[in-house]
Amino acid sequence: MNDLWTLSPRYGELWAGDELVCRFNPADSSDRGLYITANGVEGWDTLPDAKVELHERGQGDGAHDVPETDILYSARTVTVHYEAVGYSRADLLSLMRRINTAAHRSCRLRMVDGDEDTYCEGYVAQMGRNSRWNPLLENDLTLHFVCPRPERLSWDARRFQLVPAWDAGLGLSYGSGDAGLAYPLSYGRSAVDARNVCTLVNNGSSRAYPVFTVQGPWPDGVQLTFPGRDMSLDYSQAVGSVPLVLDSRSRAASIGGLDVSRNLRQRGFPTVPPGGSVAVNLQSVGDGYVTVECRDTYM
Repeated sequence: MNDLWTLSPRYGELWAGDELVCRFNPADSSDRGLYITANGVEGWDTLPDAKVELHERGQGDGAHDVPETDILYSARTVTVHYEAVGYSRADLLSLMRRINTAAHRSCRLRMVDGDEDTYCEGYVAQMGRNSRWNPLLENDLTLHFVCPRPERLSWDARRFQLVPAWDAGLGLSYGSGDAGLAYPLSYGRSAVDARNVCTLVNNGSSRAYPVFTVQGPWPDGVQLTFPGRDMSLDYSQAVGSVPLVLDSRSRAASIGGLDVSRNLRQRGFPTVPPGGSVAVNLQSVGDGYVTVECRDTYM
């Protein structure tokens, strides 16, 4: 067992949905469990392969310059080298075969290392084993985890809830019988605590893709603007009890898992630059709210 990996906080977890499949370096036991070995974790805090196509210059040295927007990366593959220690052979096999329950499931691989707590989404591609038939120990095990999305995301998300900045039920009143303007004039109750705005921050090293979850009722649709960016998200149809999800990475709108992107009048999906921020402003009138989620993102 690699003693360096048993020092808290340094551990890994494999999740399938809301189920914790297994934990590497369990804090509650020093003589039973799955432990990362001295070979460590490959492919976690390194860049995946770049998928950049170079075009050689016809005249002069080298290739043509590559715009930043074309510098992209392939899927990430992570290899965890670990060992299993059990109280009996049956206990040992039970520990190892917990990972088998992740088959055919979308998973998250989480690694906590010092002050970094990040995860990748993907699937278990392969489990390697070179058994020496020790009754209580298997020390040459590998887990291969493929992440179609190569970014590492902060385990803890920043979440904000936006509500309308005014009450749609108020406004100018013409009094009884529409005899004329009623005084004192009222333009509705403004939200002096700015409940319709927030600022998204990304302390990572790669652009972050915020997700907006719109919970109705919004009878006339919903509009989000991003001050200083000359862009907005504008959904034209009513939103009821089933939330509308606006995903900046897929640049799509969905309700109940169905794509409704055709109802977007404006498709200004924002990204938050590394070390930067983006302001969000909810413009619509309704009785619902919008939950905004953003995570520090690393490549």
